[in-house]
Amino acid sequence: MDFSAFLNPVNIQDTPRLFTAIAEWLAVFVYFNIYKKKRHDKEFAIYCIAIFIILVAFQFIAGLLPLGFWIPTMIGAVGLMYFSLYIVLDIKPRDCAVLTTHAFVLAEFAASLYKQLYVWSVKITEQEGMGESVFNMLLVYTVTYIVYYRFERGNVPSNRNLNISNKEMISVIATGIGAFIMSNISFVNSRTPFSATENMLYVRTLVDFGGMLMLMTEMGRRNELALRKESTEINQLFQKQYEQYKLAIDNSEALRKEMHDMKHYVMALKNEDDPDRRSEVLADMEQAIAIQESFMNTGNKVLDVVLTTKSLQCQKKNITLNAMVDGDLLSDIHVKDICSLFGNILDNAIEASQQVADKEKRLITLSVRKRNQFIIVECDNYSDSENVKLRNNQKRSFFGKNNLPKTTKGDNVKHGYGLKSITQVAEKYGGAMNCSYEDGWFKLKVLLAANK
Repeated sequence: MDFSAFLNPVNIQDTPRLFTAIAEWLAVFVYFNIYKKKRHDKEFAIYCIAIFIILVAFQFIAGLLPLGFWIPTMIGAVGLMYFSLYIVLDIKPRDCAVLTTHAFVLAEFAASLYKQLYVWSVKITEQEGMGESVFNMLLVYTVTYIVYYRFERGNVPSNRNLNISNKEMISVIATGIGAFIMSNISFVNSRTPFSATENMLYVRTLVDFGGMLMLMTEMGRRNELALRKESTEINQLFQKQYEQYKLAIDNSEALRKEMHDMKHYVMALKNEDDPDRRSEVLADMEQAIAIQESFMNTGNKVLDVVLTTKSLQCQKKNITLNAMVDGDLLSDIHVKDICSLFGNILDNAIEASQQVADKEKRLITLSVRKRNQFIIVECDNYSDSENVKLRNNQKRSFFGKNNLPKTTKGDNVKHGYGLKSITQVAEKYGGAMNCSYEDGWFKLKVLLAANK
């Protein structure tokens, strides 16, 4: 095959190999910009260019081979698309197989739509040439991929794994294979019961479009169910923090009573001759005093209970908690929202701090203050977790609503809702949440609109 045939095949119904490569590259590029990436900035640009060159070179070589190699070369093209997605995206193998199927069917549809409209325009205008072909390709590809991107980005989560099961993966791949076979069978063998003797391009485009819609609809339905589940989990997290608050109130009252009865401990010591029993009483006294020292007084009774509970947890795990909090600023915040906001903030900080090997660095600082029309909640903790570590040559990293750090727990399906819960509370009160990582410190900031 010469280079001119690579750009403009003799058979008008054949898609130029170059245009096929462009369609495949654009399909994976769409998912580069939808799903979470592990390649960024200059590195991402280099990978995109390299992938484009590889796909073009592969299609050029595939065009030199006999027709009998058509199926193997198509499998090879799919393999390259899978490899491209896997090395650029932060993705699991099964999730990557599903996105590859989506991207491949999209590329097939875009290429078949281009060819159908080009053949139609040639019949209408009676003008055939390289210029007309390129113009049609650019027009169809631009519209197709932009429209697809706008719809698909609402179906595919950008900040979490798909967590595709084997059954789901097989179903998606089967749909993709079925669409590919039915759309191309007429070009391979026109004598099968499913082959179209006329309007083959139309049938191919229609089948590819149907397959693409099926995959998009299934992904959208799956994402909707996942969002519902996530909402349920976050609500349960709200309730859990509130239940912990109510339990802490009961415990606090009991501890205050125990402090009130301290004089009875003193009397017991005076009258106790048994050294072991005396040591027991002393241990109870020390614990009661330590607990009393942990009681917070911020000006907000709900927050006092939450901070006291978390302070006791920190003591048990050799974590220092420093709190500079003006609790009066939170008087308009609902009890459950205070429990959820500060409970999740401190739970995340405690979880990260307890993983730090150097106990001297197990430090958490919490502050609540007002600036202009906003209440500012800030929490800093030292962390060396893999989920927040900086990339090469990166001095600081920022995390927002759509790129929250991964949970450090093994099960990222059932965990990782703490930061999302914090975000929900912030947005409920007209604010926002963001976090950053710099010089070993994870810094979380929440803005809440303050009532005048």
